[in-house]
Amino acid sequence: MLSLKPQANWGRILSLCIYFVIAGVALSSCEKTEGPGGTGSIYGTVTEQFYNDDFSILIYEKPAVDEEIYIVYGDQKELGDRVRTNHLGQFMFKYLYPGSYQVYFISRDSSSVLNIDVEQLYEVKLDRGEELDLGNLEKLTTLDYDDGAALIKGVVKVIDYVDGSSWPNLVIEKTYYATEHEVYLTYNNHTYYDDRIRTQAEGVFEFGGLIPGDYLVFLHSDDVTGSSDKVTLTFEVTIDDLDQVVDLGEIIIEKL
Repeated sequence: MLSLKPQANWGRILSLCIYFVIAGVALSSCEKTEGPGGTGSIYGTVTEQFYNDDFSILIYEKPAVDEEIYIVYGDQKELGDRVRTNHLGQFMFKYLYPGSYQVYFISRDSSSVLNIDVEQLYEVKLDRGEELDLGNLEKLTTLDYDDGAALIKGVVKVIDYVDGSSWPNLVIEKTYYATEHEVYLTYNNHTYYDDRIRTQAEGVFEFGGLIPGDYLVFLHSDDVTGSSDKVTLTFEVTIDDLDQVVDLGEIIIEKL
């Protein structure tokens, strides 16, 4: 009996190999997860807003320059990439595959009384080849009362009375400018004073580097009426401009 062995169809085998290679590449492409290598992008602009310590006053705002912006790919736990904003506060993550992403940066939390830093997070869905604009994003920063450029100044002068004279028949012995006299400053209804300085030569004092807001300047004088030991002289000041100068002029204190 004549036995015939099957002959290999090399053309068909080659076609099947090519098919499976192409199918494998296509399947691999379809299974690509979030991350670099695609044609999509996510971008935006960050503006930094500067507030006082309780967020009651917006002091000023400007582009957030050289700010670190982070991205997480899909449901990964680790950081995917990090870029920095340019001089206009702009950033971009390029060449992304479609999928879910988390973009975030660090900002102050205006809802917390602890005034802490938190992640300002944006969760987005990116389509294939999409250029997704997150728009204008706000980074919050708080300033201390002395992080500005405004100034409150004045001069303290002393009226010194003759020993033994009494209210209401006080006799002036001399007048002079006070040196080393303590002057206090409180910002925005704080429960305790924020700064204490001493007058210099010619009785001059200056509180510099102030931000906008309400201030209370106060100092102590002898109570010449005899009702108490000391009285407090107070001056309420409102600063509206970043570089405003407020001159309280000559302040008279009395000394027995």
